[in-house]
Amino acid sequence: MSTENNVSFDPRALRVQLDLNQQEFWSAIGVTQSGGSRYENDRRIPKPVMELLRLRYQLGIKLDGITEDNAPVVKAIASGELDTESMRSNVERIQTLLRASENLAREAATLSAAAEALLQRPN
Repeated sequence: MSTENNVSFDPRALRVQLDLNQQEFWSAIGVTQSGGSRYENDRRIPKPVMELLRLRYQLGIKLDGITEDNAPVVKAIASGELDTESMRSNVERIQTLLRASENLAREAATLSAAAEALLQRPN
């Protein structure tokens, strides 16, 4: 594989290592089997295709999981604009708040039921 491809892995070797045929490997990034075959036979791989290979096979991002709705977030994370550690911390805080809210809701329901029972008692 040519060094001008600027990739830290050989797509053909990776495909073989993953035990995928050309169709399976290349279609995951939107390249036809015949196009992938040409790339594997030392045809220069364009930078956008190399980036798709990196996303799919180095970072493990399934490209069909990127939607119009989540693309801005994926882009921000990939570019480093969005700090994933901060996001993880915020998610943990939100989960803690949700658990506390659930507990409060259960306690409120219990108190409401107790108040209802008191109000229904004859004097």
